[in-house]
Parts: sequence; structure tokens; C-alpha cells
Amino acid sequence: MSNKRRNLSNAQQLALISQVDRVCPLDAEPLFYTKGQKSYKNYEIAHIYPLNPTPSEETLLQYEERLGKDVNDEDNLIPLCSLCHTQYDKPRTIEEYRELVAIKKRAMERSGQEQLWKKHHIEEGILEIVDAIYSDADEDIEAEIIFTSVKVDEKLNDSISKPTRRKIKSNVSYYYTFVREKLALLDLAGDCTSEIISSQVKTFYLTQKSKGVSQQAVFENIVNWLDAKTKSETKDAAEIIASFFIQNCEVFE
Repeated sequence: MSNKRRNLSNAQQLALISQVDRVCPLDAEPLFYTKGQKSYKNYEIAHIYPLNPTPSEETLLQYEERLGKDVNDEDNLIPLCSLCHTQYDKPRTIEEYRELVAIKKRAMERSGQEQLWKKHHIEEGILEIVDAIYSDADEDIEAEIIFTSVKVDEKLNDSISKPTRRKIKSNVSYYYTFVREKLALLDLAGDCTSEIISSQVKTFYLTQKSKGVSQQAVFENIVNWLDAKTKSETKDAAEIIASFFIQNCEVFE
């Protein structure tokens, strides 16, 4: 008995499209095009594991990871442009299947992170530090704190890419003392704001750690969380603050 394609609501389709940032995850083709003043869809909802696999596809995929409880589960669905959908289905290859599974898992992880952002708050005092990074930071302070970057290497494992490692060490070298002093200023009112912020960052880190993701993913997730909460001009400030808490031991003990 063959499986029937399940009709998706507009909300379900929108959620799936948002997961891939409105572009085909295989060739970056926009999933909508504009003609005149109207937008039109340029996508089809593809089943990662086939809706009704042929005998050869069942053999091909019998030992492969499957997403979702059944083939119509949203975890097994992904929007593709029409061309990529056709090419993916005919003929299906093990390499393309694995690529799409990996893409979908990353997309679901990002969606899960957005839900965590809502649950994990951070004190508004952090905004003062962000503003200071863009307006007050003195880049001549490197010589005073160059020693701190050495300790970072003891905390980072091989999952951290070389560019990210260099970025973290540079941020610590330039900004560690600066951020520490700005946190201390927040406490002048006697409300322990810096300790609360540190605790909030630590809690978010432990939530990431409990998921068993790599240090690279943890760092990126913390940066994205801070960026979403502070709405700063660029991600630079979020990266600087995340780097500070790595050196300060709230992240990567």
C-alpha cells in the first residue's frame, strides 16, 4: 500500500521555508521570485527519504539514518527548487541523500536554537557593554593583557576551527580587561548585575553542552544568542563577549 502525500498548511510550509532561509539548500536558488509586484513560489516540498521508495531505493537506504517518525513527518521534508527536487529524486544517490540529511539536521538545530533564545534571558546591562565596545574601546590595551590569550588554548579543543581560534584569542587579547572593567561598573549600583550576566551565560553554555554539540557549535550558538538578544550593529560585539566568557571560565571550563 502506497503512502499518500500529506497536505501541509501555509504555516507548516512557512516554517519549512524559514528553516532554509528562503533559498534552496542545494544550489542557493531563491524559493520565491517576483514578477510585477507579486511574489510567486519557486519551490517544491521534497521528501528526504522517499514517499514511496522503489525496491532499489529501499536497498540503497536500508542502513541510512532516517529523520522523522514517518515519511510525511516535517523532519523528513525540505523545500527545494523545482530543478533540484527533480535531480534529487531521479536518480537518487546515497551521497545526495546523506548531504540532504546533514543539511536538514543543521536546519533543525538552528530552529531549536531560536526556541532556546526565548527561554534564556540576559540582563539589559549587557547592552551597555555592547555600546561601549563600539564607542569606547581603546585598541591600545593589547600589551596589558596579551598573557590572557595563552590560557584560551588550554580550553579549546580540535573542533574549533583555526580561524575561530584566532578570532577568540584576538578578542581576548584586545578586550578582556575592557569587558571586565565594564562589567565591574555595572555593579556600582549594588545589584550584582555582572554576576547575574555571568550566571546567565554559564546556564546557556551548560544547555549547549548538554546537547553534546562540538565546541565550534557551542561558540557559534552563544554568539548568535547574544547577537539576537542585544541586536547590535554586527556580530563583533557578541563574539567579543563570548570570547571574554571563555577566558573567564563561564564557557569551556
